[in-house]
Amino acid sequence: MNWLFQVVYLLLALQSVEASYAPNTKAQCPTTKSLIREAKDISDQEKDWLKQRQAKTQKALQSYLKKVGLNETDKLDDVTIGVAISGGGYRSMLVGGGEVAGLDSRVNSPLGGVLDSATYISALSGGSWLLHSMMAYEWPSVAQLQDKWQVDKNHALINSSANWFKLGWSVLTNNLEGALTQLNNWPQIKNETDAKRQAGFGVTLTDYWGRGLAYQMTPGPDYGRNRTLSDIRDSTPFKNHDMPFPLIIAVGRRPGTLVYNLNSTVVEMNPYEIGSFDTSLNSFSDIKYLGTHVDNGRFNQCTTGFDNLGFVAGTSSSLFNQYLHTLVCDDCDQLNFIVKWIAKKFLTYLSNSYQDVAEYRPNPFYNSEYAASSNITKNDTLYLIDGGLAGETIPLSSLMTKERKLDMVFAFDNGNDRDNSFPSGEALVLTYQRQFGDQGKSTLCPYVPPASTFLQQNFTARPVFFGCDAKNLTGLQKDGVTPPLVVYMANRPYNTLSNVTLYQLDYTNQQRDQLVDNGFNVATRANGTFDSDWAQCVACAMIRRSQERQNVSQSDACQKCFKKYCWDGSVSPNEPDYAANVNYTESGLTNGTMMALINQPTVLKRLIEYANSAPAWSSSGMAVVAAVAAAAFM
Repeated sequence: MNWLFQVVYLLLALQSVEASYAPNTKAQCPTTKSLIREAKDISDQEKDWLKQRQAKTQKALQSYLKKVGLNETDKLDDVTIGVAISGGGYRSMLVGGGEVAGLDSRVNSPLGGVLDSATYISALSGGSWLLHSMMAYEWPSVAQLQDKWQVDKNHALINSSANWFKLGWSVLTNNLEGALTQLNNWPQIKNETDAKRQAGFGVTLTDYWGRGLAYQMTPGPDYGRNRTLSDIRDSTPFKNHDMPFPLIIAVGRRPGTLVYNLNSTVVEMNPYEIGSFDTSLNSFSDIKYLGTHVDNGRFNQCTTGFDNLGFVAGTSSSLFNQYLHTLVCDDCDQLNFIVKWIAKKFLTYLSNSYQDVAEYRPNPFYNSEYAASSNITKNDTLYLIDGGLAGETIPLSSLMTKERKLDMVFAFDNGNDRDNSFPSGEALVLTYQRQFGDQGKSTLCPYVPPASTFLQQNFTARPVFFGCDAKNLTGLQKDGVTPPLVVYMANRPYNTLSNVTLYQLDYTNQQRDQLVDNGFNVATRANGTFDSDWAQCVACAMIRRSQERQNVSQSDACQKCFKKYCWDGSVSPNEPDYAANVNYTESGLTNGTMMALINQPTVLKRLIEYANSAPAWSSSGMAVVAAVAAAAFM
């Protein structure tokens, strides 16, 4: 019987290894001599996968065209469509979920079939949580998925019975682990992250953050503890090419600085690779072997399991360091002196100890011969932060590249670049601007107006098409590739006030479902009630580039759609202080009652008001210090 116990022990040991969050440092190496390549094109694996996906997307597109009554099915070449889900915390995850649902043939929607016709889907920050969850659950419809999202008070990131005084004292004394004990699922998260640390890898707030999110959004009992992004290669929907090719976006932060801007390196992660087309990096590495010590791609021993799916989504939403710029900077006046001093002390501690970033060490691009930036290649660590912190809160720079040759992109903007937590169009403007800089050598974006025009012409109230005519975009071509047509759709209230703040960390099931429904209405124009031709107009946008390549004239129906939705090139007077009415009705205007509701103080504003009125050393003041700090790293 002794052999039986040995077998059982071995099986339990293997199960423990398989379910570990810690990377495997003794993995089998690939037969290739180098793990990196120059970013001259997409990878061979991506090309091979796309061939099979395109066979399915073309059939889906043909079906969608027939569904909406367009007789264009025999005149198309391959059409490459992308979907981009912006950042915006839980707001973007939930509203974005509804937007994706509105495109899905598995959902009763006038736009059902569009997602099936898409080749790519990209996401960052809160949008990456949606993509992460859909991949973890093997690509169900959002309707099948949303009841599984545990975002209610009992499952919030911070324990509903948290000891706020203990949390506040931990912040005051720079005791990070003491603060983290107030997280839900802390014992499990601590064991998981300790295992990674004991395996020889750094652990930062991003690890705790990613695991906390995974407990809300991925299936048990392990909640993605050892599920990696590279594992998606072997998932049924990916192997069968039944889902778009996923891209999750982060931004590189220069070592030893707090600097991030439009010139920062945009890093993409997909099931095959991590890397960037940006000049600074200009390299891609096999994502399966993250954690491997390399020198210009060469290796001796290999590591796998570093690319944990929750860690990748946590990386894309690792926004902790921004609060040194926005909450406790020298000119920031939201907090009173004492509370600001305490919060700044804690945030500075996090920054100085590199806790406020995602740490990718060993650096997969160490000594890369293809990268132009020594800040990347000469450091043993690659530091990544929230994919939207540089300003491009819609993940378009890696999606709309000359290497990927997209024809049309849905750009869903659930950001909060206005004071009332609604979008202003600035995210798309920044993508347009970035293509002209050194880093944007691969990025393509059609002409767009300034953000002030978005507001004054109500482009955040209804869908807008940019880049409707390829003949007008020749000045933006790169290597003969024309920018795609972009369908821009901004979050706006339909059935609920969808401008929830980033700092709202829990939602009732009713609130969750209302936000998903609102996203569905954004994508479908209220299920087609605002425009019964909307589904057909979307089809016209999807096939426009293919028609132009073949000199096929638009139908009368499509010409009518383009007249309605295409930007006409006009630019409104530049009024930096212009305050647009908040978009609610079809026209984009709203009444005073709704304005009052939408412009109510956010949770953070209320928190700051309370913080400034309570002595920092009192029990209520200590709780507020803790809450402000919690908002800063949650």
